[in-house]
Amino acid sequence: MRREQHIRQLVDYARRGKAKTFILAVGSFILTGTLLRTVELSAPIVFSIGFLGIIPLLVREWKLGTIRRSFNDDAMYQRLIRLPFWMTLFGLCLLYVILGWVEFGTPARSVFLTIAALCLGMFLFQRTFDRVILKLEPDYITDRELHREVK
Repeated sequence: MRREQHIRQLVDYARRGKAKTFILAVGSFILTGTLLRTVELSAPIVFSIGFLGIIPLLVREWKLGTIRRSFNDDAMYQRLIRLPFWMTLFGLCLLYVILGWVEFGTPARSVFLTIAALCLGMFLFQRTFDRVILKLEPDYITDRELHREVK
């Protein structure tokens, strides 16, 4: 019964914020597309505005971490559960650094390799994190399971 209660709490939160998150992300991308065509700012600065759509993801990660913290009182679990939020924030900052690199340098193809490495690193981190956290809390609901339940 405990796992079902956890899933219900997480799904309730995910469904409540889904529409707002989607609207904010689409709005930031529309704003970016409009600014690219109308304003004479450099493309990386305008694209950085578009990445503001990632901020709802940060809010979501923080809130899911808060909900998940209530599932286990283990000190190691309590510290690890916030790690996805901090890694998402790190990824966003690294993305801004890459945009700055494009603005002030001539990286050519290496910028695409850097972005690909960032995406692959985040993917591998998520898989490793899920394995480690499942050892501490067998009832942990991964993001993949949560996504399946929300559908």
